[in-house]
Amino acid sequence: MEPVTIEDYVKNRYEPQMEYYRKASAKNQRKYKNYQAVLIVLSALTPVFAALSAIKVSAVNEGFETAIKILVIVVSSIVGIINTVQKTYNYHEIWIIYRTTYEKLKPEINYYNFNVGAYGDSVVNKDTLFVTRIETILDTEHSQWPSIKTTTKS
Repeated sequence: MEPVTIEDYVKNRYEPQMEYYRKASAKNQRKYKNYQAVLIVLSALTPVFAALSAIKVSAVNEGFETAIKILVIVVSSIVGIINTVQKTYNYHEIWIIYRTTYEKLKPEINYYNFNVGAYGDSVVNKDTLFVTRIETILDTEHSQWPSIKTTTKS
């Protein structure tokens, strides 16, 4: 088996991981923010609908009062469902973990290329150091999976 060069590692491991974490972070951020937006609107509308259902209207509009009461129940149920979905799929937590991993990976290539920090030490094999640091960052992210991702699929 031929040894892997640093160029191969960057092209086949580092760059794909960067792309994965960038996309996965953005996807989970989008899901989280979309659910939050709906949750905010529906949560704000629920007391308005509840207040409308309490207003006594003429006998002609009794159907309106019943419809508003049903609307309050439906909107409240949707709010509960959205809260449960957010809690189950952890979009916010996963977004933060992925983004943090991405941000930790991002400068490493520049440190490597410009001999910054430990990469500038002439005694250190900078290729080995680069791979070790990248794999440590990835391993740290992977170690968080059992607690955050046991019930989710992203």
